[in-house]
Amino acid sequence: MKVKLGLLTTIVAAACVWAGPAAAQRGTLTVLVGFPPGGATDVVARTLVDKLKDSLGQTVVVENRAGAGGQIATQQLKAAPADGSVVMLTIDHSHVIIPLTFKSAGYDPIKDFTPLAGVAMYRNALAVNTALGATTMADFGKWLKAHPTTANYGVPAVGSVPQFAGFIVGQSLGTPMTSVPYKGGAPLVQDLLGQQVPAGIGSLTEFIDHHRAGKLRVLAVSGDARSKIAPEIPTFQELGLKGIDKNPWLAFFGPKGLPPAFVERFNAAVRSAMSHPDVVDRLTKMGNEVAVSSPAELQEWVVSATQHWGAVIKASGFQPQ
Repeated sequence: MKVKLGLLTTIVAAACVWAGPAAAQRGTLTVLVGFPPGGATDVVARTLVDKLKDSLGQTVVVENRAGAGGQIATQQLKAAPADGSVVMLTIDHSHVIIPLTFKSAGYDPIKDFTPLAGVAMYRNALAVNTALGATTMADFGKWLKAHPTTANYGVPAVGSVPQFAGFIVGQSLGTPMTSVPYKGGAPLVQDLLGQQVPAGIGSLTEFIDHHRAGKLRVLAVSGDARSKIAPEIPTFQELGLKGIDKNPWLAFFGPKGLPPAFVERFNAAVRSAMSHPDVVDRLTKMGNEVAVSSPAELQEWVVSATQHWGAVIKASGFQPQ
């Protein structure tokens, strides 16, 4: 009897060791979001959760860890166990720009994480208030030359891609502009509508309804091709303003060292989720453009954005905080 009991104990122990990773994957999967509930990134995450849990066959929950532009949640992801229990949906600002604009972000975007899947891209845009009378980029350039002391532009956050895009615009048009940082896109839009600031750079989604209503004018968008939601608006690139073609993105990352089997499984689940028309429709209405990537492609997005914006930030003279 003792021999049989010992053999049974050994078999059970071995089975537990073998089932460990699978058991972790069958438990609850937490999707970290570094922004408050109701924000754009949070809405995308919650839109995908139901589809992901169906594909993965496990419970998937969203956990908001808002603060510092996503930096707090990204630091939490770095410290998370590499067992497939925690991933993060984030944007290029927290994953790429913060490490370039802070002396110590607390993480390295290339070395400290496992890329899982790109989800979507969106557009930055330059908008002006109607008092300027500018309907084209050429008009705006003339206005800048005539008003160099008030050549200001609002941005949704200090040290953000819109701020550095504005640096490129000013350089390209021959009149340096001064950035005015806001706490988010909403107050920036309100000051544009109220003609408190002449221009602003931010998400096209924030501007487009007001542009269509004639309350402000969007002059250009980022990207190497025109936006599907606003094909009448030219890109910076086609207007001759180089260096603003890279679009911001949303993507999933995990902690460093995730098992390849989990990475493959999760990427497949994201692709399945993004194949549903209702998901695509909701993200498109938010101003996103579906762009599902492989882990290797996502890593290239990170490397490319880091190199590109790193050079622009250095040229702008921005001092890391």
